[in-house]
Amino acid sequence: MIEPELITKNKNNNIKICMIYCILILFAIFFAIDLDAQNPNVLSKEFYANLQSSEPIRRDFLLDGQLNKIIQGKGYVDSIDKTERYHRRFRIVVIGNETPNLNIIYYLFTDNEEYIKVLNKKDLFEFKGQFVIYTPLSSRRDSYIFDIIMEDGAILIE
Repeated sequence: MIEPELITKNKNNNIKICMIYCILILFAIFFAIDLDAQNPNVLSKEFYANLQSSEPIRRDFLLDGQLNKIIQGKGYVDSIDKTERYHRRFRIVVIGNETPNLNIIYYLFTDNEEYIKVLNKKDLFEFKGQFVIYTPLSSRRDSYIFDIIMEDGAILIE
């Protein structure tokens, strides 16, 4: 026969284990919601504001820390050409308008022919993609080329 004290201890242990699992699940849900709200891996307006306000000597360090993250940008289409880079067939050159004091030229690499058919020079284009590498165009660090493997894009109507 099982002693009543053992039954009570097993119930208490089971309740403690259930409480621990519930707390862990609640923490997991809380942190998942919090991370989605902040989405720290997407570089957008805050990234450009930090880049513009940073000292020119520190901009390269800031950009080094952001490589391979998802970046959002907007600008005017300058040219579209065929090129084989990053295993993509097309390059769309976009002149950025996110930062007034910095000149950023985006090289967007894609395989999607629809962009090539639809885009025209001077179209306002918004995009999102993987930030692969940057190239400073001057020693003053006020002009850059950003290479981006494009994931998504849309023409904006002005």
